[in-house]
Amino acid sequence: MEYARLRGLVFDVAKQLLERGPGWAQQRAVLEEVVNQVPGARKDDRIQQKILTCWHDLFRLGQLSWGYNIDNPDAPFYHIPEQNAQREVIR
Repeated sequence: MEYARLRGLVFDVAKQLLERGPGWAQQRAVLEEVVNQVPGARKDDRIQQKILTCWHDLFRLGQLSWGYNIDNPDAPFYHIPEQNAQREVIR
């Protein structure tokens, strides 16, 4: 899968899980769901590393931020900054 499409998938999964609440708005839940959706990812470290790169790039680009709320302010919890909540991920 090409990088831009994969990064979009990671963002979409993060957004969907975030809507379920803090129990789902966690790094492990997002990464597991993406691995389940990408064919061959479960057994291919290179694909998994591409997924991890996409995940980290979403934070680097400001599309995601660490922490869910003051009670869960750090990783593995995350949120979508308000300015990005209504727009799509930069692809």
